Amino acid sequence: MLGLVVAAIVSLVLIYFAGRSLLIDPDAERSDSSPSESAETQPQAATEESAPTQTIEQVLESVQVYVSAEEFGPAMTILKGAIAQYPSDVDLRFAMVDLYMMTQDFPNAYEQIVAAIDHTSGVDHAAQFQAGTLANTIGEPELAESHYRAAMEAAPNNADYPLYLANIQFKLNKLDQAKASLAIAARLAPDRAMIYATWAKIALRQNKLTIAQQQIEKARKLEPHVAAWTIIEASIQKRDGNPERAIELLTALPQSAMEDPETMRLLAESYGMIGRPADAASRMVDFATLHSDDELAPQAAFDAAVWLERADQREDAVLWGRRARDLGHKRAQGWLDSLPKKD
Repeated sequence: MLGLVVAAIVSLVLIYFAGRSLLIDPDAERSDSSPSESAETQPQAATEESAPTQTIEQVLESVQVYVSAEEFGPAMTILKGAIAQYPSDVDLRFAMVDLYMMTQDFPNAYEQIVAAIDHTSGVDHAAQFQAGTLANTIGEPELAESHYRAAMEAAPNNADYPLYLANIQFKLNKLDQAKASLAIAARLAPDRAMIYATWAKIALRQNKLTIAQQQIEKARKLEPHVAAWTIIEASIQKRDGNPERAIELLTALPQSAMEDPETMRLLAESYGMIGRPADAASRMVDFATLHSDDELAPQAAFDAAVWLERADQREDAVLWGRRARDLGHKRAQGWLDSLPKKD
């Protein structure tokens, strides 16, 4: 469930910042630039020695030619050489951020955006926001919190900043601070469903189920087709002792929404609560079969084994347990050894 939300956040941020990319329009933020060669002109050889002979505008234009051809290596070489020559140029730093993001090198993208922020006069709230998202992506939520807070303080009327700050604070289990951030976001954008969904997650973590249900109902009313909000409601219903309602909500979702292992475990546990372990096992076997060759395979195979054993399907359980073991699941062999021996 959390994975769905995080993925949506990252996707939105990547889209949001595509518009400011200097790789798309190298002169977009430079009113004093001189006429440059056509982008169709062959760029200079991609060596770090050649970069200082070009103006910054020409460097960015050359990089764009390579990026358009998806030749990211030469583009990277040109930018590194230019940054070595002009280390305080913010446009070059942002271009490097964009390039690292294109190649999904998020740690280096974060390093470059921090350098850009350090060389920017004043506070660039958009850059702080992007830095926060990159920090979260690379597993540094404390840094993300700092960046989001800086963005919020620099642009106090932008509802995105307290909303994303609240989600990071939730991740860090700073629940009171998260609620304070959400209150700011709700004042600025009362029609944002994510605000109420985040409030519901906080209330669920605090086991305040009535409040959690009220908040998720607000989110679903605003965005009734968002699967993540339905999954949160199913979690609330299961916690509140209504597994049948949780099953009803989850089984009504499209198959694409059931690709998250946490969601599948939620469904299986709900079936288990009403004494239907065979249905849970069937669902988990389907999931494990679907993901037999990807990174989810070890855990999916183990989950299938556990539920098959609970459904008294011993032989199949052992087969899936061995598969999980062979795929490298750390607990699988111990689980197999713990099974009662046949008479």
